[in-house]
Amino acid sequence: MDIQRMARGSSISATSSLIDLPEYIMTSFLPGARPLLDRYPRLFRFLGALLALWYFGPLTRLQTLWYRFSSLLVSSVTISNDEDLFQYMTSYIAGKTSLRADQSLTATLNQPGEPKRLHRHHPEYEEISQSKNQDPKVRFEPTQGLQIFIHQKRIFYVARKYGDGDAFVNSRLRRAEVLTLYCLGRSPQPIKDLVNYVYYLNKDKERGSTIIRRPYNAGYGSRLTWSRLTSKPRRGLNTVVLEANQKLQVIADVAEYMAESTMTFYADHGIPYRRGYLFHGPPGVGKTSLALAVAAKFKLDVYNLTLLDEDLTDSGLISLLNQLPARSLLLLEDVDSAGLGRKAKSRRNRRAKGADTDADDDSDSDSASTMSRVTLSGLLNAIDGVAAPEGHVLIMTTNKPHDLDDALVRAGRISCRVAFTQASKAQAEEIFLNMYVEQPQSISKVEVSPEILDATDLAGHGSHASPQLRQLSKAFADAVPDFDFSPADLQDYLLMHKSDAQKAVDQVGAWREEKYEERALMEEEIAAEREAKKARKAQRVRKAISKQAKLNHKASTDGESSAGESQSGSPEDETKAEGNGESEKKRDRSDLPKRGGTGQMLGRHKRWGRSDGPAP
Repeated sequence: MDIQRMARGSSISATSSLIDLPEYIMTSFLPGARPLLDRYPRLFRFLGALLALWYFGPLTRLQTLWYRFSSLLVSSVTISNDEDLFQYMTSYIAGKTSLRADQSLTATLNQPGEPKRLHRHHPEYEEISQSKNQDPKVRFEPTQGLQIFIHQKRIFYVARKYGDGDAFVNSRLRRAEVLTLYCLGRSPQPIKDLVNYVYYLNKDKERGSTIIRRPYNAGYGSRLTWSRLTSKPRRGLNTVVLEANQKLQVIADVAEYMAESTMTFYADHGIPYRRGYLFHGPPGVGKTSLALAVAAKFKLDVYNLTLLDEDLTDSGLISLLNQLPARSLLLLEDVDSAGLGRKAKSRRNRRAKGADTDADDDSDSDSASTMSRVTLSGLLNAIDGVAAPEGHVLIMTTNKPHDLDDALVRAGRISCRVAFTQASKAQAEEIFLNMYVEQPQSISKVEVSPEILDATDLAGHGSHASPQLRQLSKAFADAVPDFDFSPADLQDYLLMHKSDAQKAVDQVGAWREEKYEERALMEEEIAAEREAKKARKAQRVRKAISKQAKLNHKASTDGESSAGESQSGSPEDETKAEGNGESEKKRDRSDLPKRGGTGQMLGRHKRWGRSDGPAP
């Protein structure tokens, strides 16, 4: 009964709430009509229902009419925030005057190290780019919703909404967004003109920058995609300390590969349109610097990839490489550290054969712990497999070229090898001149030359040096031994005296001796570590030998006792054993010498379940 009453009461309350809806509408429009509503409730409920139909009916019809009108007479273009164009457009809209009365903006902190392209369109942001050694500044962007602005005497309105998932934008993880541009008219050409205008406006201002991208995983179940990480000022070839003939060889080869006639030649002869380069040498000799200089020379975006990424697998690598544009530079750094070389292959073979891994060096275990999830076959298929992309430039860097697998660096995958060495005296002099000579104000002006290599690309800034600075550079080079220090070592030293060239020359001898002492100390530590490894290995071997000797001694002792017990058996046991048949005796006799004598006798007694009793 109580349940029925509760059900009846709930239905009555729901019905009364629906009946009271017109009363609520009437009191909302006419707050003073409450006394009349109490006297004439039915009349006012009827008037409230009519008022609701009058208000909401046309609104619904207008929305339907607007939807049909917009689908026929309004053009639109949608941009997602994983595209560079999204940031270009939002920055441009932030600098435009909105026609809406409410200026809705989103405030974020702009870090001093962020790319300057985010604040090129608004006067308030110009002072942010003046210096990086300052506190973060507040940056304003259009918020979610509708914005209306005018471009070239035409009205546009843009809707910014949240999408599905997350996106990595400007080195930050943000919720995915979409930007939709609308304009009146059946042709989307005005929107295309606006998008192209904003795109080329930013590209012109980024002409002196190199864009660097890296893989990004948007979340569980999503595929890896390339995301813009940062942009750097384009590095000139004159800042890379390398022999002039090596520079000329690399740049001329890349220029020939990027020519349209080369692409046609490859297609006519059925050759895959790919080109790979291997930069190898000790750390700090300029391998990555030359790769960035090549990208700057040919205006290529750099797609930086490390094989030690925990999210990267064979399928993910193939997917990433298939997303590469034709004119781009794929940079694989330190491929020897990914565990795909000969040593890693031999370690895997030893583990597959069940070899004793305790006897391996500690370095093997350390490298195994950082082994890539990408296999060698997966990397080879991604580089030049059936579905591998074409038209890009591949540059791999390594400190240990001899550790790489032959299949990875064979002809066809690697077309050109460039060996980097420690700095020579000529290179030391060039580094000194590049550090203290007055640099040109503009970097991008060098790029408009039609020559493959300009004179400044080969000679550096030494041609602008004064005679006094040249004398100091020669004195500095004489104090530095040939092929003993890396260019990075010399550059780090000169940075400590970047404002005083004379002081750098005077103190280079003391710095050199200090470096020699550090090397000697490091070599002693390495030698001590090697001796400790040998001692640990010898100790493991001694323990293994001692353990094996104990096991052999125990086995021989148990075998002798079992043999004695079997010989002292009772006559009844011998009679029962003879009753098992002549054929079984012959089999036991034939098996006994083949299976190890007393050890086989011990095993046979254990199979029977007892060692001193008759066999079952």
